[in-house]
Amino acid sequence: MYNRLFTPPNNKSFFLFGPRGTGKTTWLKTHFKDAIYLDFLRPALYQRLLGSENRLEEYIPSDYSGWVVLDEVQKIPNLLDEVHRLIEERKDLYFVLTGSSAANCAAAMSTCWRGVLCNTTFSR
Repeated sequence: MYNRLFTPPNNKSFFLFGPRGTGKTTWLKTHFKDAIYLDFLRPALYQRLLGSENRLEEYIPSDYSGWVVLDEVQKIPNLLDEVHRLIEERKDLYFVLTGSSAANCAAAMSTCWRGVLCNTTFSR
């Protein structure tokens, strides 16, 4: 793995964009070992949340505080509204949202996220 010159923000949710195969997932699993990790490339998870985005909260224990990683979030664009709600209601949660389709993520982000999340990009 290449060393990445990126330091995640302290206590602030963020997007992490980059093409497939650039090391986003590997980097996240190295730097966020204790985070709740949800991968939307897993068919069962994808099917469970698609159209029922409010179920996201079922994967986050009510007494949990810390980081939640949502990998390949562009697969369920409406999930971003639920993440936004959780950021506003649960000040003890911080999200990392990854996407290999920056265009899809950026379009969703532009609707309501400015000032709530920062973003960064990985490249080859």
